[in-house]
Formats: sequence, structure tokens, C-alpha cells
Amino acid sequence: MNKYRLKFSKTGKIKYTGHLDLLKMFQRAIKRANLPISYSQGFNPHQIMSFAIPLPLGMESEAEYIDMQFDENIEPNFIKDTLNKNMPIGMEILNVVKLKEGQKSAPSIVVIGEYEILLDNSISKDNIDNFLSQQEINVERVSKKRGKEILKTVNIKEDIFNIELIENNKIKVIISTGSSKNLKPDVLIENLYKFLNIPYEKYKIHYKRTNLFDENNVMLDRC
Repeated sequence: MNKYRLKFSKTGKIKYTGHLDLLKMFQRAIKRANLPISYSQGFNPHQIMSFAIPLPLGMESEAEYIDMQFDENIEPNFIKDTLNKNMPIGMEILNVVKLKEGQKSAPSIVVIGEYEILLDNSISKDNIDNFLSQQEINVERVSKKRGKEILKTVNIKEDIFNIELIENNKIKVIISTGSSKNLKPDVLIENLYKFLNIPYEKYKIHYKRTNLFDENNVMLDRC
């Protein structure tokens, strides 16, 4: 099997592109690049690829990951250069690595996400320390069971690994990001603002994912 992991950025207006449309962009770029992508078996074959974890709509990223399988052994730099000639504006392949035999897929190993967040208000280190000193940080989430919506309270404190003040209106956060546990950065900021009695307006805040890590705190293209 010739499996590869691609790291790419998603910036500018393309941050408003949804996950399914992003998948179609990759499918078209691969066809234009004439790369020998592998296809699944069955009645409706599809290109074999999988994203590490979908990026929330409206957020930028300099560290998205997608795994692909090809029918042939290809030089990673060739994949990178050829795809970059066919990617839309706002998307760039940053790195390509060939996966070893038996290496787990990107979606199955993501545990931690790192984000830079530009706030629309100034905050202090004391604000952050006081927020994190709470015994519990509870949020309400809606889940569905047997077709019915159920409102439940969840403590997200254990999903917050660090909040660092970079400037008075810019922070770096490290939070749970994966298939088993996933704290969305906008949910974190909404609750920080609530704690500080600051009006929260989602679209006045700029979110950028800066990296994804496995359980050993290793970047996905370094595994």
C-alpha cells in the first residue's frame, strides 16, 4: 500500500468552504494533476482519502491533514508540487510524508489541537488564570437520542490543556480535538467571555488552527 499524509493550509475566503466541498476540491485537484489515486471497491467506487478532523466553518488553518492512498509509489515532493499547481487560491500543500506499513490513519490518532485566536476585546493573564481556576467549567450541549433532543451539562475543564496570552487581544489555546473528545475553540471562547461578562459575537473573533497532535504530543506529519 502506498499511503501518504498531506499537511495543508486553508486561509482567506476559502475558510467559508464546508467539509464536503473541500473534499470535492481535493478530488478535482487529484484528477487534474493526473495522480494515480486508489479507489475503493464496490458499486460506487470513491477515491481513498480521509481528513484528520473537519475544521469548523469560518476558521482558518495552517495545519490541516489528509491521508491518501495511491496505486503507485510516488515521491512525496512530486505529490506536493503537482497538487499545488492545481489547488484553489487559499489552499497550499505544506508537507507530504509517506506512511509506514501499519501506521494508523490521521482521524484515529488526533487528540490535541492548537489554535491562535484574535479576540475582539483585550484580556489579561489574570483573567485567564481566574477562568482556569474554576473547579468546573460547565457548558450545555444538545445531543439526540431516539430522535429526541436532550440538553445535558458537560464539564470542559479537562479538555483545556493550556491558554497562553500572546498579546492583550491574542491567545493560543491547546484543547482536546479528536473523534473521542472534541472541544470546539469557539465554545471555549464563548464561555471565557461569559465568565468575564463580555458580550460574545462569534464572527468578530478570528480563529486559526496552528497544529494537530497525537497522544504523545507529536505533530501528525512527524509521526
